[in-house]
Amino acid sequence: MALTAGLLLARVWHTTTLVDPLGDPLPPALHLAFPLMYVVFAPLFTLWDGVSMLSMSRLQGFLTGLAVLYVGWRCGRGLWWRIAWSDRPPPRAPLRRELGLLAASLAGLLLFVGVALLWHRPMAALAGTSQALVFDAHSHTNVSHDVRGTLMRGFDTEANLRWHRRAGFDAVFITDHNTVTGLRPHSGAPALCPGIEISAWRAHVVLLGDSTAVDPRRYNGSLDALELLLREGDSLYGALSVLSLPEYERNHRDRLDSLVAAGADGFELVNAAPKANEMTRARRDSVAALARRTGRFVVGASDTHGWGATNMVWNLLPLTTPKPAGPAACSAILQALRDGFGVTRIVERRRLRPDSAWPDWLTPVGVLWEAWRDLTWPLALSWLGWIWLLWAAFRRRYT
Repeated sequence: MALTAGLLLARVWHTTTLVDPLGDPLPPALHLAFPLMYVVFAPLFTLWDGVSMLSMSRLQGFLTGLAVLYVGWRCGRGLWWRIAWSDRPPPRAPLRRELGLLAASLAGLLLFVGVALLWHRPMAALAGTSQALVFDAHSHTNVSHDVRGTLMRGFDTEANLRWHRRAGFDAVFITDHNTVTGLRPHSGAPALCPGIEISAWRAHVVLLGDSTAVDPRRYNGSLDALELLLREGDSLYGALSVLSLPEYERNHRDRLDSLVAAGADGFELVNAAPKANEMTRARRDSVAALARRTGRFVVGASDTHGWGATNMVWNLLPLTTPKPAGPAACSAILQALRDGFGVTRIVERRRLRPDSAWPDWLTPVGVLWEAWRDLTWPLALSWLGWIWLLWAAFRRRYT
């Protein structure tokens, strides 16, 4: 009953699922489309998405919060047993019972996290984009060093493009770390656009449009070397340079003006990687104001390395003509970005942010609440169906 009441209460504070981080209204046709399996198993899929969109600090709060809630549940249950059933004999082997329940709970958590990370499950996709070209400005394949040696080592170029196709993208920039070997021949949707992510001095710089090898050692020795890369990005590589999160926010937040003067063409304003998803709304607005003032473009980045199947952000290039495909799509995006701020726009999913009002230790409750507030009616009905189904099964077993 409490879960049903909480879900219905969240519906009273229902909010839009998609937002523009710059605060501008989105086209009314934009929405998320959910595959049938997603709708049928909405409790699992919406929670997987909610946790996947957390920042690193919120992920730590999620684990801490689960521990706090678990201890509170077991202590409260034990106290209630003593008060309500004080005349009943205590259960036999209580320590063994508690240890078994703890082990089962940890196993369930590991299973939840493992499936979320490893299963390329059906995804929520951006829909209603017939008048826009949808693109991702930053993604990786298994030729990147931080993918190659992991359980995602099978996430090759085609797997990357399949991931993006399921999320509703028309074009994808493949931007592997310090290599362009992931730029393999491809036809069909989504379009594969060239790029590279350079490990420069205390910064990562994405070069959109680059398809030639770059020696990162030339640019990682000093601030002067970083500024050299920003100057040479266009003249030497014919590419647009994008300052990537979280490095520019961690290491260069007080010198962004000088990096713009050196030749930075744009900023990542939203990045879905947990460590890059820490930017507060106040800092985001500050960077956006700088980009607006200097005519630099802003983009969102999935920064996917193959883990999981949740996309948090898309970029839109509004169109007045039919959608281009293949290399023509990439050229259209690059040309639009060269025109600077405001030509393209970012669409992101609403989520529990690091600067949200929920305390860190209540992150699990915050994830559930925000997931419920975003539900469409089919997803809400699926949630209610599972709540009542499990309640009926529990009642039948214990009565």
